[in-house]
Amino acid sequence: MQDILIENNKLSSNNSSITLDFGAFAKGVAIEQMMTILKKHNINNALVNAGGDLKVLGSKNGKPWKIGIKNPVGNHNPSEPAVIAAINLKDKETLFTSGDYERFFEIEGKRYHHILDPRTGYPAVGTQSVTILSEDAALADAASTALFIAGPDLWPDIAKKMGVQYVMLISDEKIYLTQAMAERIELFTETKPIIVK
Repeated sequence: MQDILIENNKLSSNNSSITLDFGAFAKGVAIEQMMTILKKHNINNALVNAGGDLKVLGSKNGKPWKIGIKNPVGNHNPSEPAVIAAINLKDKETLFTSGDYERFFEIEGKRYHHILDPRTGYPAVGTQSVTILSEDAALADAASTALFIAGPDLWPDIAKKMGVQYVMLISDEKIYLTQAMAERIELFTETKPIIVK
């Protein structure tokens, strides 16, 4: 991080070994651009999915779009359900999840996932997944990663600062929900305590 220069809202580096990849954040921006294109072509009902992160337009045959949320431990534990929750999305709503279960590797029994904590340079600890519901896909994309790194203790403050109202954070031990998310989501598990903040 010390080799990255920030001046006048521009990032640069004199270190030729440094590359910046905004691919993770790009999905939210791309989804918003796709919505603009769909509206321009008078498409009123659609679901745009970019690798599991999505935004809906209109309805599905007059009903809300019912979306399943993947269980972060469902892949590794056959006794756990593959889907931990579901939520009905309304017109112009988006749902983004950041999790430690898609991209990772293990060395000597320790798991290393792809969401790095910039404070340590290592994978963020304590969080398994964060799901954000919003009308702004770019905000939801950024917030899901930021709250994942913030973890079980700091996520409520970061969510407030980012203006995010609907959050589900699954930690190693508990499921945390904002009050607004608790009113919208349908949970399919009772294996972890549920905390509403």
